[in-house]
Amino acid sequence: MTLFPFFQDITDKTFLVIGAGHVASGKVNQIRKFTNHIIIIAPKTEMEIPGDIQWIEREYQPEDIQLGDYIIGATSCREVNARIAADANQAGKPVNIVDAPGLCTFIFPSLIKRGDLTVAITSNGKSPSTTQYVRKQIEEVVPESIEGILDRMGELRNVVPREIQDYHTRALVYRQVLSSLIESDNELSDEDVQKIIEEYRK
Repeated sequence: MTLFPFFQDITDKTFLVIGAGHVASGKVNQIRKFTNHIIIIAPKTEMEIPGDIQWIEREYQPEDIQLGDYIIGATSCREVNARIAADANQAGKPVNIVDAPGLCTFIFPSLIKRGDLTVAITSNGKSPSTTQYVRKQIEEVVPESIEGILDRMGELRNVVPREIQDYHTRALVYRQVLSSLIESDNELSDEDVQKIIEEYRK
């Protein structure tokens, strides 16, 4: 399997999770960081299902594939998981089968999500423990204030182009402001941000 990391718009897309055990719970928790458009199919559950998620309380049926845009097979039965993969492939739906990389057309990376900042890490399915280790290392260096910093940097993208025309100069401004925000733990005042912009306008 050769994986290309890209981010896709999932607005109004539905994740269909088949199974409701411990592993399925982990997948649902990851998905809920981005959307609550989730349907779970399982005759019983070992997880606490939030009220904004639909639970269909029965065994999986082939026609269920049509309920989701992304399919996750997380049952405890290999045969059922293989059938889910086959049904999803036939329907042209992206599918992830837990602990069976050969049946997957997409995978769940190890994630860091802080507001609009998302970092995804994968080892191409070779070593989940390695990706978890790398994730923890990255988490330690990401500032706690990164959500607020990211919001302010986003606001700057509406301001700086009006004041500085040159692309490369704008890039220098963004880097300088970002560095100052991180160093100050997002305590840099708007006035000081404006001073940085004015320095590069000279």
